[in-house]
Amino acid sequence: MTSQSPASAGDLVVRIVRSAADDLDQTRAGMLEDVPDGLHQHRERVRRLRSVLAGFRDVLDEPAVERLRVLYAEWGRQLGVARDLEVLADAGEAELASRGIADGAAFERLVDRPRAEYARAHARLGELIDLRRARERDRLLRGFVLELRVDDPQAPADDLVSTVLRHEARRVLRAAKLLDGTDAPLHALRKAARRLRYVSEAIASAAPEVHPEQVATLADAGDAIHDRLGGHRDAVAFLAFVEREGVLAGRAGEPADVYGDIAHTVRAETGEKPPGVKKPLARIREARLALD
Repeated sequence: MTSQSPASAGDLVVRIVRSAADDLDQTRAGMLEDVPDGLHQHRERVRRLRSVLAGFRDVLDEPAVERLRVLYAEWGRQLGVARDLEVLADAGEAELASRGIADGAAFERLVDRPRAEYARAHARLGELIDLRRARERDRLLRGFVLELRVDDPQAPADDLVSTVLRHEARRVLRAAKLLDGTDAPLHALRKAARRLRYVSEAIASAAPEVHPEQVATLADAGDAIHDRLGGHRDAVAFLAFVEREGVLAGRAGEPADVYGDIAHTVRAETGEKPPGVKKPLARIREARLALD
């Protein structure tokens, strides 16, 4: 173990949680200023914080962890309202641009209107972050990080890493067994894979010499599942949006052929079923066994 990797569980957890809190704080200004990708980056940091708190909850103050996770889940949902509108507008603009369309009724429906809704949702975020509840949320996080206590802090870091990653990997594999073609199990698997990815990446950054092969495998496989299912979810949401706007356009007497064309393209690219995740699941299973 080099000086770059923490020798104890206490050092490891402190490093991971403090880094997640710092990253969250550093992306707040960009989100509020609406710099390119600023909202997405801040929302991701919220998810990373919640993931590492959940991943290491067994050695932390669990009631405090749960309180923070609830508060930041609420903030994440508020960020998500604006982010979903941003994604819809970007997808609409890309599809229309590929057809040489940069204005007109379809552009207004698929780009201008969601962008206007996004602007209102983003302005609301600026209001929400100044509310007492938001200030209390940030105060609780700062206090938690400042007074961070870890159960059995002198335990070996690699033992804790093995325990945490085995648990997170099992969580993904259990979620995969519940897939039945409906949306709820897919959503659960996507969230479990996302947490596995973020926890693994946090460990890789804080302790690069602790189980590096297994940590990298779990991070990559979790990312693959999260990315594939997340992309599928976004495509399904965009498809529903396009089809709805196509119906409304037809009722308003506007040309509606482009909506059907876009829907056909998205449906063909997305497919009727979510993308396969058997290979990354197999890699997760193998890495988990290697940690036993």
